[in-house]
Amino acid sequence: MNVHDKYREYIKGKRVVFVGACPNLIGKETGKDIDNFDIIVRSNGSFEIQEKYKQDYGSRTDVLYCNVQYAREMHPLPVVRYVQNGIDFLCCKTLSHDKEEKYNKIIPTRTIKHVIQRVHKQVSGALMGVFIIEDILECKPKELHLTGIDFFESKKKVFEHDNYQEYLDGYLPPKIREQGNVINKGKKEDGHNQYTNTLYIYKLWEKGLVTMPDFIQDIMKGIINEKNK
Repeated sequence: MNVHDKYREYIKGKRVVFVGACPNLIGKETGKDIDNFDIIVRSNGSFEIQEKYKQDYGSRTDVLYCNVQYAREMHPLPVVRYVQNGIDFLCCKTLSHDKEEKYNKIIPTRTIKHVIQRVHKQVSGALMGVFIIEDILECKPKELHLTGIDFFESKKKVFEHDNYQEYLDGYLPPKIREQGNVINKGKKEDGHNQYTNTLYIYKLWEKGLVTMPDFIQDIMKGIINEKNK
């Protein structure tokens, strides 16, 4: 059985939660609820949970997804630490064959190239979260719960130097922050389409394919309603 088939079997029929790195769970004490899911999914730099956040964000990571920038800039990824932290699978958006083989010797590693084209047909300016959701749903979980997200409502509309308030403290490594400060300098708008990403998730929620806390539902509905006024 190859790593993709193993991953499908791992996810199939399980209660899965994707915990984003948005700071809107701080103080909500949802950590125990998160830990009660069969599989906890996180992304990029959120694989090690700071002690001060565990009561709100849960205490473990079972699956880690990495986007292109993180996998590239943080190479070599700390796969030994992933294993030490109890991570069962590493999923990357894209990865060279050599890197995939190297990481696979330490932790089951797969890419999600197969969902990229399908997502781009549905979502203009797709964010990594959409690729993660699409990939997990393909594996037929019993439930996919989304939390720790706010559809980037907390993000500054115009970039301010070193202001990443949309992310939990510690999520972005210094190297990524510094790179972002250079790349985003002078930008007046984000290259991603927040509305189309939100609308994609909204439609999944309407169909009962994903669940989320009430307060996140309210954020999502507010974005959709505002756009359609």
